[in-house]
Amino acid sequence: MAAAALFYFSKKVPRGISHEPIEKSNKAIRALVIMTVLLAIMFTPVFNSYKSEDAIQIAQLESKLMTLTDETEINSLKSEISSLKDPLETKRILYLSGALLVVLGGLSMAGISAKRDAKGWGAMQYPQLILGMIAIFIYVGVEVTIGSNLGDLLQQPEFGSHSSSQIAPYISMYWGSLMIGRWAGAITAFNIMGAKKRLLLILVPLIAFTVIIGVNTLANQDMTPLYYYVICIFIQIIMFFIAKDRPAMTLLIFGVFGFACMFVGLFTEGMVAIYAFLAGGLACSIMWPSIFSLSLMGLGKYTAQGSAFLVMMILGGGIIPPIQGKVADIIGIHHSYIVAAACFVYLAFFAFIVKSILRKQGIEVDQLQTEKA
Repeated sequence: MAAAALFYFSKKVPRGISHEPIEKSNKAIRALVIMTVLLAIMFTPVFNSYKSEDAIQIAQLESKLMTLTDETEINSLKSEISSLKDPLETKRILYLSGALLVVLGGLSMAGISAKRDAKGWGAMQYPQLILGMIAIFIYVGVEVTIGSNLGDLLQQPEFGSHSSSQIAPYISMYWGSLMIGRWAGAITAFNIMGAKKRLLLILVPLIAFTVIIGVNTLANQDMTPLYYYVICIFIQIIMFFIAKDRPAMTLLIFGVFGFACMFVGLFTEGMVAIYAFLAGGLACSIMWPSIFSLSLMGLGKYTAQGSAFLVMMILGGGIIPPIQGKVADIIGIHHSYIVAAACFVYLAFFAFIVKSILRKQGIEVDQLQTEKA
């Protein structure tokens, strides 16, 4: 409320009101409404399944399982639970996959239709926006799914069998990793150039890392296992210098880095894998502004509308994590991170393909960014 009051009463802060008319896009609105209805159809059975008789019976049997001591009775009850649970989980993952297909398929079909006849599609006539909407959907999804499944991963024997209280520092470091990249990315907003900017690109991530360690230490958390995570921070700093504030290059480098982290995490165990999965936060930390910038380039009068469409795609955070959760029920929590790896593959693909799309429209994205720098 204090922030809202500051913006409302301040005479120096811009009013933030746009009087530019929003272009009508009947076909785009129709497509999004259809997608919304289909998503509701897909999610309703998933929500209802948690209140079904089978779900209630499973909960009762699992409670009973905790009280048993006889090995034969335990195995028999586990078999009964599995016979009820497997069809229910299969049903859920099918509907969640259907929801994913609605978004990806719906946007793809909209892009194809807009290419044939742009009239009525508004901002969605631009392929960079369509692909960017999918990118935002996947980006938010992968950012949330890595963190939301991390607790279950750390409880596994091959990852240290951590208790709930021991997990907290790792969760904090993952979400803190997102902060580290965003602090570093904010340096550009202050129009700092030359040696000062290079120095800040080194110092700011390290300061942010120190803040995370310090706050958790003050909260009596043991941060000793995470001291060497600073190596991942230095890797991120190197990538910042290579990217040079170019949105396409930044997204490509961090997309490849994110995939590499998931790949390492999938094929290793222990602290190496934990560091790799945590570094997924570093990969995600700088992607949002890059995707937005690339998706809105060249939209002209449709920029405001395109921004609204992009923000709608944060629903990926509600679809991709439960999909990984259901995949984990089938192949295990460790190997379920293949879902996150696949997400980073698309993000790297978007960074690669959008450059050629913009070039066809006469926009040299990295050249423009270099001139601004």
